[in-house]
Amino acid sequence: TGTDPTEGSALAISLLQHLASHTRLTVATTHFGELKALKYQDERFENASVEFDDVSLSPTYRLLWGIPGRSNALSIARRLGLTPTVVDTAQTYVGATKQDDVNQVIAGLEAQRKRQEDQAEQAAGIVAQAEALKTDIERKAAAIQGWERTQKLEQEKAIQAAVAEAKAEIATVIRQLQKGNPTARAAQKATELVEAVAQQAPKGDHPAKKAITAYKPKLGEKVRLLGLGGQTAEVVGAPDADGKVAVRFGLMKTVVDLSEIESLTGEKAAAPATKALPEKTAEKRRTTVNIAKKEPAAPAVRTSKNTIDLRGMRVAEAEADLENFIATAAGPIWIIHGHGTGKLKRGVREFLKRHPQILSFENAEQADGGTGVTVAQI
Repeated sequence: TGTDPTEGSALAISLLQHLASHTRLTVATTHFGELKALKYQDERFENASVEFDDVSLSPTYRLLWGIPGRSNALSIARRLGLTPTVVDTAQTYVGATKQDDVNQVIAGLEAQRKRQEDQAEQAAGIVAQAEALKTDIERKAAAIQGWERTQKLEQEKAIQAAVAEAKAEIATVIRQLQKGNPTARAAQKATELVEAVAQQAPKGDHPAKKAITAYKPKLGEKVRLLGLGGQTAEVVGAPDADGKVAVRFGLMKTVVDLSEIESLTGEKAAAPATKALPEKTAEKRRTTVNIAKKEPAAPAVRTSKNTIDLRGMRVAEAEADLENFIATAAGPIWIIHGHGTGKLKRGVREFLKRHPQILSFENAEQADGGTGVTVAQI
């Protein structure tokens, strides 16, 4: 049209600056290279272009914000079938101008943008994998916590069931004992069940009561046995210096710690100050469980705690061990000496005759060893 490209680009720059000052938004398309550099001179302007595929030589119609478009005239002319020599000659003229440098810069920017997009996609993939891993870990952690809770509940239920079963067996044996003359075997079974429940009963099953240190159980008073699930018992002996007290429930009589009982109103007795006991004496201390006397008299209960085995010992050794055992006993004791030559049995019985704490002694019942075992009353 007779317009010099230099003057045309100058006029275009002036017009765009005027529009930028008087309008909110202007979109302009151009092939002038000078206009592409306007962004770097005036911050009110921004470049944009449509992506061009160098391989297929066709636009992708993808908007590239911040990157100016570059001229692809020679590439398109070659694809359209223009004589190659003509295109090559034209390329030599373009290479001598600054436009070629601009196109190279633009191509570098596009390549950089492509690399950044690829890296962004990789980063997004890594983030997605991390999120998936986090979700999987949280799910597995929740499953493990649920499994642990289930196992704990099942264990607690199993313990409670075992304790309830043991208590039921105790109650059954006690009822049988109350109906008639108890046998030694039934009494021993009841004692073993009492000891097992007292050792295995879970702590903390009973609500905490306010401690009243002035409380002291009295003879004939009704109390609760904490180790037996709150079983009601009667105090039949005053507390001793070691904090032990004798109680009776049904036909069963036993000695328990003050800390294992409370009044029917929830009062608890303060435990006495403990004294250090010699190791051997402490090991041999026993809790004696007897059948309450009734007409006719019921047999005493034999347990592992009121039984001493002297078999294989010399008489002197047996007397020393028996002396220590009698010193800590609180009721009838069973002395296993066996038969053998009879020397150990004679020595044991001679010792019992001389001992001031022994009231009487006799052969044990056949079920408890017969003539191979001596029962001594203390």
